[in-house]
Amino acid sequence: MEKEKRSSQGIIRVALSVKTWKQGPPDVEAVRPGRCPGCGAASRPVGGRVVLQGHGKRSRQVLGPEEPGGTPRQVEVQVRRYRCQECGATCTVAPWEVWTRRLYSLAAIVWALALWGVVGLGLAAVRERVSPWVHVGATSARRWRTPLEWVEAVEERRLLSRVRPWPAGWEARRAAAHVASTVAGHAPPSAPSPPLAVQAFRGAVHAA
Repeated sequence: MEKEKRSSQGIIRVALSVKTWKQGPPDVEAVRPGRCPGCGAASRPVGGRVVLQGHGKRSRQVLGPEEPGGTPRQVEVQVRRYRCQECGATCTVAPWEVWTRRLYSLAAIVWALALWGVVGLGLAAVRERVSPWVHVGATSARRWRTPLEWVEAVEERRLLSRVRPWPAGWEARRAAAHVASTVAGHAPPSAPSPPLAVQAFRGAVHAA
């Protein structure tokens, strides 16, 4: 009987930054997942054929600064794709900052929430520091709604699932501060201790 073919697809993030990745994507063997995320089959069983085979590359845009306070950039990375020969599922392997259905890097998202919720900047000012797009409509220039969508995604456990839920009824800005503070707690220790917003940016890699 022919095995059922799956078409599920997801992103598997590896411990490489966009900055490192864009200098040259790792070869197909270096970031091959150990198992198929669809059926769990070993990607390279001992003595057997390769099950999770390379399936080309795909361009992904990533927005945001590469460092806290850095110039926002729009970069393109060639993420790797794999296809399971057992179940037909495909998956994408990408730098840790790349998140499913998100244009902004995870660090940029947390940085924006910290600037808004902790530092107290207005959404228009946050956009200037996070988005590389300078030409926006009049409505968007006055009020950037994307951070509100990020807060909602965290609340619904679609983003940064390690952040604990906050009490019902909190306004979005207060929730953004909660998210940033939680992620900042994952930052590696350093001396002198940087501002919380910087810690949030650096903690994003460990809070994903």
